[in-house]
Amino acid sequence: MSKRYLTPILPVLTCLLALNSGCSSGSKEPRTYPVKGTVLFQGEPPTGAKVAFIPVDDTEAAPAWGVVDDDGRFQLTTRKHLDGAQKGEYYVTVSWVKAINPNSNDTDYTDELLPKKYQDPKASDLIVVVDAKSNQLEPIELN
Repeated sequence: MSKRYLTPILPVLTCLLALNSGCSSGSKEPRTYPVKGTVLFQGEPPTGAKVAFIPVDDTEAAPAWGVVDDDGRFQLTTRKHLDGAQKGEYYVTVSWVKAINPNSNDTDYTDELLPKKYQDPKASDLIVVVDAKSNQLEPIELN
């Protein structure tokens, strides 16, 4: 049975859109810092997986996201392409689904390929700190 691709990442996208919609008020946007990392699942890169950084506390920090490449690497985006993330502590979520027929316009995707705990910020034990500098994170190993 296939699921629509947006189903597992819809809450993250909704959160990102809600936070970014308030950015047009003319106030200065908080500074972001480059964030790079790698993700491996059972020793292999989950190519195309979506990585989301969700702030741990209720600060004004915005969520950030990235996509895992063929080598397992990702870079984060908050507002502008690859601008990084704001300084702070984040839960890390990872969602990985694949197109059932990538050569068509079909929007059906596989079920989630990673354990459910990696999609729920409160269930995941993945927490990282983004510092006010260029950040190269320790590899994230999923099992």
